[in-house]
Amino acid sequence: MKLFELIPEKDILNKNELNDMEICGVCCDTRVLRAGEAFFAMPGVKNDGAEYAFEAAKKGASVIVAEKPFSCGLSAPTVLVGDVRAAFARACFAAVGNPQEKIKIIGVTGTNGKTTVTNVLRKIITDAGKKCAMFTTVGYDVCGAFYPSSHTTPPPEKLAPLFAEALANGAEYAVMEVSSHAVAQSRVGALRFEVGIFTNITRDHLDYHKTMEEYTRVKASFFELCRHAVINLDDEKAHEIAAGAKGSVHFVSAKKDAEYKIENVNISPSGMSYELCREGEKTPISLSVAGDFNIYNTAEAAIAAGLAGFDMAGIAESLAGFTGVAGRMETVAKNSLPFTVIIDYAHTPDALIKALEACRKITLGKLFCVFGCGGNRDRGKRFEMGDIATRLADIAVITSDNPRNEEPEDIIADIVSGVRDGRQNYVTVVSRKEAIEYALENAREGDVILLAGKGHETYIIDKEGTHYFSEKDVVMNFTERKEF
Repeated sequence: MKLFELIPEKDILNKNELNDMEICGVCCDTRVLRAGEAFFAMPGVKNDGAEYAFEAAKKGASVIVAEKPFSCGLSAPTVLVGDVRAAFARACFAAVGNPQEKIKIIGVTGTNGKTTVTNVLRKIITDAGKKCAMFTTVGYDVCGAFYPSSHTTPPPEKLAPLFAEALANGAEYAVMEVSSHAVAQSRVGALRFEVGIFTNITRDHLDYHKTMEEYTRVKASFFELCRHAVINLDDEKAHEIAAGAKGSVHFVSAKKDAEYKIENVNISPSGMSYELCREGEKTPISLSVAGDFNIYNTAEAAIAAGLAGFDMAGIAESLAGFTGVAGRMETVAKNSLPFTVIIDYAHTPDALIKALEACRKITLGKLFCVFGCGGNRDRGKRFEMGDIATRLADIAVITSDNPRNEEPEDIIADIVSGVRDGRQNYVTVVSRKEAIEYALENAREGDVILLAGKGHETYIIDKEGTHYFSEKDVVMNFTERKEF
């Protein structure tokens, strides 16, 4: 492949100094660089790729792609671009034949709900007889192979080959979670989305973005890449997000006047129903999943599918058969216990509020909440979650959740610091397994236990590394030991 096929001449600031040349691939990591590849000197949070340019040249890089010229001469020519991350993303896809141009892509961004919305969309599309790839926090499905996820949104050097594999396997559509990190780092810079969906925005990732203003700005910039934008009008940042859209904007609301209105909501222990209304037309939607926030999730998925060309009758029929996503308001051991155990990925303040409020609506007795906060992440949300859990649950069991390099006891102390008004309805149990067993031992008929924060994860990360841990296993082992 030629240099100007990987990087269009219009994007090269010093094109008059360069000749077109053969390039055998693209790379941004000198540890795996092969001779003849173009090395992209990517700016990073901790290290700047420009520091490795000389090493890359010595290893035989055909060119060095950077945003600034180097003060000392390199043994390889330098290609100057305005945004090296965006150039790298486009080059990765160009190197595999730009498969994304032949696939209709729907992207979902927001603090919470991304995984559920992508799974709902994939079901709607496949139920209509179309092949659909899916990229989520849980894994990457390329219509014939499944790969565990390394990132919510893979970096372009991984994402491009996955798209190529999906296209080779017959994919016509792709649905994907788009994280704020992915937008900020131009991981999706080579993609153009048929529809982009905004679910909500609440405090998260402030260890990376530093402020809510920056976090919101990054989320909004995603919609510059979208032909259509579907936006939850009931989120307080809705209009700020919509301001980033370059295409059409479609608002949905359960509380305000909007193009799409959620009406006649009914919630029962067996499921939920509502009507999705637009210009006098009403589509009845029935769901068998828990969590009233899934009304918004499924409504936005339905609207996006409609904008992508699917008919509303088929969409409603598909939604009626949706049984949920592993680790997202998932009921476990349903027929083995006299009380209810729900596993959910809620690991932000807003997600925990929504999960607990949804559980409260189906709780006849006491509501237990087993949760913790991750180590080496935003400390500011810990005391908030301590307040939320002790305010909304009858009994909060505060425990560990991927402490990483921090001491679990220190994280728990940060959480407990948020407990207000002298509340005493909590216990602290460092071992997550023992914390879950404490709730299971103390729950009675009619109670609900929410296991929050881990969701689909089957591991614990601590100072010693990553260890297998399954909340489902803990619950199932408990049911085998007990007789009810």
